[in-house]
Amino acid sequence: MIGVDATTEGLRDTSRRLAAKPTRGGLPNALLGRLALADAPGELAGLADALTVLLPWGSLLAAVARPDAAALHSLHGVCKPGARVRVLFGYGVETERAAMRDLALPPLEADTLMALERTYEEAGFTVAGRFVPLDEVRALPTTWAKRLAYSGRERRFIELAGRSNGRALLRRRHRGSNVGETIR
Repeated sequence: MIGVDATTEGLRDTSRRLAAKPTRGGLPNALLGRLALADAPGELAGLADALTVLLPWGSLLAAVARPDAAALHSLHGVCKPGARVRVLFGYGVETERAAMRDLALPPLEADTLMALERTYEEAGFTVAGRFVPLDEVRALPTTWAKRLAYSGRERRFIELAGRSNGRALLRRRHRGSNVGETIR
């Protein structure tokens, strides 16, 4: 297993838990490192059998929730063709109003879900989206999930799950028109 975070601070607790004995939840084959989304895929190009983005915040949340096609293409670059993909995120209109404004996050509604599926497809992912019940978020094995799920504040959560299809369509502005280029 390879785990990355944009900061080493975000890896400290995970590193401690993974270093434990396997009977206590540790993993002897785990490798953790710092990799900012802006630098991806970097040395991880084409290595991942699975990509999981679980309850991101900041620029990574903006990349997966807006979504940002260039950032999604960077995430796609980490994946092998056919890699499993799971992205789960959430926020609330009242609880994260400032973050929604600052990161230009859309409200989590049915048409947002459909738009996300289309943009992920353009970035090389075949995913199905769904709204995730709060009980499922509470069952996730992270302290951050529990903090969000038990906060008593209203939030909606979305999961996009599927596979990397090995192809990405990048759209670029070229003299006022969109030109599509298929990347393999």
